[in-house]
Formats: sequence, structure tokens, C-alpha cells
Amino acid sequence: MNTAAPAVKTPLQTQVNNRPNDPIALRLNPPPPVPYVFDPVVSTAATNILAKEALSKVIGHHRWCGTEADRRAGAEFCASRLGYRADEGRLVLTSSTQSTLNMLIPGLVGAGGMLAVDELTYPPIKAFAARYGVGLAPVQMDDDGMIPDAFRKVCKIHRPKALYALSTLQNPTTVTMSLERRKEAVAIAREFGAFIIEDDIYSLIPQDAPSPLSALAPEISWYLLGLAKSVAPGMKVAYVVAPSMEAAANLFWPGVRATFWMTAPLSAALATELIETASIGKILDAVRSATAARHTLVHQYLTNIDHRLGDGGLHVWMPTPPNITSTDLTTRLEQAGVLVSKSDGFVIGEAEAPRAIRFGLGNPSDDSTLESALAIIAAEYDRCRLA
Repeated sequence: MNTAAPAVKTPLQTQVNNRPNDPIALRLNPPPPVPYVFDPVVSTAATNILAKEALSKVIGHHRWCGTEADRRAGAEFCASRLGYRADEGRLVLTSSTQSTLNMLIPGLVGAGGMLAVDELTYPPIKAFAARYGVGLAPVQMDDDGMIPDAFRKVCKIHRPKALYALSTLQNPTTVTMSLERRKEAVAIAREFGAFIIEDDIYSLIPQDAPSPLSALAPEISWYLLGLAKSVAPGMKVAYVVAPSMEAAANLFWPGVRATFWMTAPLSAALATELIETASIGKILDAVRSATAARHTLVHQYLTNIDHRLGDGGLHVWMPTPPNITSTDLTTRLEQAGVLVSKSDGFVIGEAEAPRAIRFGLGNPSDDSTLESALAIIAAEYDRCRLA
């Protein structure tokens, strides 16, 4: 007789599908898998790396801020978004956007300081702020993102030391801020002496994303471009472009042996090889095509349901039916076999959570699984609407 206790899933394990009978997990928003391109391209990159250098040498030492080759490749890669090639001394290679924020928030804002953020934003920002004693000043948004007048008001009242911005395909609303509004935001940040921490992680899949805030104000901006939302979730490599070489050194280098933001050497080497050979473009093109195919499915199944999905976006922001809260719809969908995110986790401050849910498109391993989830979402929405 088997007397072993049943396995208990951790919260993280509920985010992904582990078995065929598990609920369809759409709480995360990775890029859709493209193994038919990713596997041969990355295999070739790995072979090339090992042909140049023994594995023991590749992973036998830390890369700290990245090797010269890593930073050179990073500068070239970021230039596709910034519109110019930053000096390599301004480049820092980190293990992820999260680990970068874990350095920037205490380093630029610090205990007792204020960080301006969208009123709905990337949930880990709240955890970082609580950890380091940083106050969060929510900025009101509309359908074009952060409202400039609201940002100005926050700056006058709270004097934030920095602004955290997801200006392209904002998480969770999917809004991409217009270029005109980006210029206004930059002007306000300059006026009040606030740094800009720009998380541009979703910008590589859209074809025509506007220029980053950081391209408009490089002297006050910390630009972050990670690969986890465009190449693969496990490609934990992010490029940071600091305002200056001195700023990069002063923030990242002190206490480096007691921190954990450094990229794993093999991941860094793979990213550099993919960029130097331009083969990263093959992966990005495949992800764009796969994402577009999944967008078609979303629009097909949610034809008569209000939903927001920006060009190249990896998640959907969907208002709930009238009189149904985000929690209500999330619970109904979980009971029906689909896991989505309710809006509460994205709210900054004491504001009431909007009646909306967020769900990602890339987690299912195939389109048919996503179709099943979308059919359930549409059916539950209609049941709520007709109740």
C-alpha cells in the first residue's frame, strides 16, 4: 500500500503545465516555442563556441559585467532599438531584467525614496520596493499609456528619484506609448531631475515599435533589453545601457562579489555568438511568425469580446463582463481548467482593481492547446455575460 503523501505544488509550479491533465496555464507570458528554428540555430552556436574555446574555459570563470566581446555584441544588439551604438563602457551584461531591477531600484532610489510607476505595472516592482523601503507613486494611465499631466503631478508632489517605464507593450495593459507622449515624459523627467529606468523587453517582436525613451534622453536613462521574452524564457541574459561608463561602474561594481546579477557564462557566450553571427534574427523572425499565428487564434475566438492585444504582444488584457469582478472570472476559469491572472496583482497603491484579466499566449507548447484555452475563456465569458 502506498502511504506517501500526495505531492503538493509550489506556487511557481502552478504557472506551467506539468502533466496532460493539468489546467492550461496562461499566467506567464513567454514567447511561443519555436524548436524547429531555435534548436538548430542554438546548437550551431554552441558548436561554434566550443570550436573556439574549451568548455572548461568558457564556464571556468565569472564574466562579471560581460567580456569585451559580450559588451560589443550587446552594444550592437541594443543599437537596433536605440538608433545608435552606445559606448561599450556603458554596457553591463546581467542575468535578467529582474536581477537588474534588483540593483537599480536600491541603487538609484534607495530607502525612503520614491519611484514613479504606471498605476498598473509589472508585479515584482512591488516586491522590490518593499524589500528596499522604496515608496511607489502610481501615475494615472489612459489608452495611450502614462498620462503626462499625471506624471508631472506625481513629480511635483512626490519628487520621485526615478521613473520605471514599460513604454512598449506595457504589462499588463498591452499599451504602446506614442512617440509624442514619450517626448513629453522625457521632458518632465528632465525637468524634475528623475532618472528613467526603461524596461524594453517586449520591443523586439513588434515590427515598428517607437524609439525608446532612452534614445530620447540617454543622459538620464538606464535602458534594459532582455532576451527572455523574445528568444527563450531560459535565455536569462539582459543588456543594460547606463547613462555613462562612470554610472555603470559606480552602481554595478561595488560589492560585486556579494551580489547575484551576473550572467551565467554559457548563456552569455551563446547570446554573444547568436548576435555576432546574426543568427539571433532567425529566432526572432520565427517567434514573430508564431506570435502572429497565435494572435489570429485570439481574434478568432474572442471576436465578440472586448480584448486588447498590441502588435507583437505576448499577453492579452481582457475586460470582464459587466458586474463580474476580475476575481470572479479568474475563479470561474480556473474551475473550467484555465489559469489566468486577475488584475489585483498589477495594481499600485490602494486603487480598486480594474475589472479585467491578463493571460499569456506563449506558454502552451502548441496552438491546439491555446485554442482549447481560448474556447473555454470565450464560453465562460458568455456565461457570465448572460447570467
